[in-house]
Order: sequence, then structure tokens, then C-alpha cells
Amino acid sequence: MKDRKQNKKILSREIQMYFKRESQYKGQMLAWIIADAIKIVGLCFIWLAASNTKGIGNQEYIVSYYILIMFVSKFTSDFTLEHGIRNILDGRFSNFLVKPYSYLLEYLGTNIGGNILRIVLFLPSFIGAIYFARINNLWIVDFNPYLIFLSLIAIILGFGISFLLGNIVCLFSFKIKEMDGIRILYYNIASLLSGEFVPSIFLPEIGKFLFEVLPFRYTLSFPVELIIGRVNDYEKEQGFILGFIWLLILFVLYKIIYKKAIKKYEAEGI
Repeated sequence: MKDRKQNKKILSREIQMYFKRESQYKGQMLAWIIADAIKIVGLCFIWLAASNTKGIGNQEYIVSYYILIMFVSKFTSDFTLEHGIRNILDGRFSNFLVKPYSYLLEYLGTNIGGNILRIVLFLPSFIGAIYFARINNLWIVDFNPYLIFLSLIAIILGFGISFLLGNIVCLFSFKIKEMDGIRILYYNIASLLSGEFVPSIFLPEIGKFLFEVLPFRYTLSFPVELIIGRVNDYEKEQGFILGFIWLLILFVLYKIIYKKAIKKYEAEGI
């Protein structure tokens, strides 16, 4: 019980500290709002054009899908790579090793704070996008309470997977000092295979197989598919089972890699 209270205090402190830091950069927050609005419009137009050309899918599904993709991504995003790699490379990670709790708690608090801020900033664009989609008959979501409940579980699961993936990639910086290429490669792979850039309906059969088997789908596309209601009971069950299996695999993998990596950590700054 005492440890649980301490963990809550640490999380709360990190979230508050994140808000204090980011509140100083009003221009950056405005840029996020504009970038999100442009991204929604851009992705919708691109895939609407693709669907008309190839005759795949329908316009209502594509518009609803991308509006929800942008919204759900604010809940499941992980920012560990943005600061975790720097902490290891410049030697600051050694500060975490002398603390009586896992550094993952501080990273988790920073991520939760970042996601809350981005959700708040994205709400005007999200509401506006739904409004314009509705008046143009391009919105197919009725927000079924049962599906929303399932999607909330899937979102928590997706955030856990995303958080572990980010921390696993960070651990490579114990061995590799030039991480920019690996970081960019990871972001590109995650964006492609999570359904952020390419909906599964546009993928060939082998692509759909990889999409469903790999963990990235469960960080973004799967919660959105649940909200839209285009998955049957078997696909829901299969999705949750695979998602939880990946969560367990990644947790074990993180533990193994961390134990090996920390033995070689020299805390040198570069």
C-alpha cells in the first residue's frame, strides 16, 4: 500500500512537471494544433483519392477512420525515445540508478502528461472534424457504449505496448551511440504498421497478415476498428488475445535486454 501511494505521488509529480515545462512554449503548442488539423485533412484527401482510383473501401469509412486515428494516437503515443536516448548517451541515466524506484515511473509520468496535453490541444480539431464529416455525410460512428468500453481497454493495452516498445528501442543506445537512424526507422515502421498512414483495407494479403501478427496494430488501428464497429466477435477476441500476448512478450524482452545492457553501462556523456 505504501509503495502504491509513493508511485502515485511520483506519477503525479512528473505529470505536473511536464505541464510546467511545456506551458512555457506557447508557440510550440500552437504549432501542434495547426499540424494536427493539416494532417487530418491531408490524410483524408490522399486516401479518399486512392479509394476512388482503386475502388477499395468507402469514403465514409476512410474519413471516420482517420479522424479517430488522430484522436486515439493522442492516448497511445510514447515519447520515451525523445528523452530516454539522450539520458543514456549523456550519462544522466545514472541518476535513475540510485533512486529507490524504477526509472520507468518517471518516464510513464512524462508520457501521460504529454498525452493529456496533446488530447486537450487536439479536441477543437477533433470536434470540428466530426462536425464537417457529419454535415457532409462522411461520419459513420454512433459511439456505441459497449464498443467504447472495449476501445478504452484496447487503448490502455495499446499504450502499454507502445511504452514498452519505446523503452526497448532506447536500450539499444547503451551499445549504439548514433541512434538517430534507428529512431527514425522505428517511427517509420511503427507509423506504417500501426495503421496511422495506411489503413488495412489498402494492404495486400501478406501485408494484412503482418499487420495483424505484429504488435504495432494494437497500439492504434485496433482501438479505432473497435470504435467504428467493423470487427466481428471473433476478430475482437483474437485482437485482445494477440495484444495481451505481445504486452507480455515485450515486458519479458525489456527485462532481459535491460539486465544485459545495464551491466555495460559506463555513464559516460557524449
